[in-house]
Amino acid sequence: MTGVGVARILSLLDARTPFCLVTVVARGSDRILHVGGKIAVFPDGAYEGRVGADGLTASVIAASKRILGAEEPGEVRFGIDGEVLANRRRMRDREPSPDTVELLFEPCLPPPRLVIVGAGHIAVPLCALGAVLDYEVTVIDDRARFAVRERFPAAHSIVVDDFARAIDTLEITPWTYLVLVTRGHEHDEATLQRVAGSSARYIGMIGSKRRVLVVFDRLKKAGVDPSLLTQVYAPIGLDLGGRAPTEIALAIMAEIVKVRRRGGATSLARFTQGEADHGVADAGPAEEA
Repeated sequence: MTGVGVARILSLLDARTPFCLVTVVARGSDRILHVGGKIAVFPDGAYEGRVGADGLTASVIAASKRILGAEEPGEVRFGIDGEVLANRRRMRDREPSPDTVELLFEPCLPPPRLVIVGAGHIAVPLCALGAVLDYEVTVIDDRARFAVRERFPAAHSIVVDDFARAIDTLEITPWTYLVLVTRGHEHDEATLQRVAGSSARYIGMIGSKRRVLVVFDRLKKAGVDPSLLTQVYAPIGLDLGGRAPTEIALAIMAEIVKVRRRGGATSLARFTQGEADHGVADAGPAEEA
């Protein structure tokens, strides 16, 4: 087995490169593999190192992608041809079987990034909640008097710029969570047009049913694929019944946790990831000021 060394693993971690670290924890009769050997698998399926034959390597890559998506470590037992086998903990024979290999999968990911587009009254508690939950928070607004450190002490970064220009320069990854809480649908529209269909894990937009429909209709007429809009959580947040800014922020952050952890709570958008048509709820959080 040709594996990755400690120095390379540390360099990937220092660069905040997302990857799944795969370690051999047990092996049967295969003398090529050795316990403790490691490979690194990246989100696009590229990898460094090798664990065995092509079939096993392909299965390891597929499992690594699942582990990265779930953000939870796991241990998987394979046949040397790549077949997924029952875990030894469920078997009477606790000794490693011939022609098998057991691998530990550990997702190594940068902190999830919460991007709040709009620095109004809901953004303030939302930033604080996001930071408490260990999200790296970025706040964007075109008004310098709103987007200031005094209002967002927990933010990792504050960007004062035109919304569209700021979004165009933003790196969006599968670990990005976008919240659109601007003061007007024209800003939401310009932002959503740029991020719809991006790799962001979550896109949520504040507003009533009327506001959401206006934005969606205008974007469809502008040529945005309607199927991309079904992936937007709008109206935003879980259905907690809150109306105060802090309550709305709690509902938004709770929905983000739901999406990240694949929970089953009810969203105001009545949308679960993977459905083709979620519709728009009759009401939602009020527009930002």
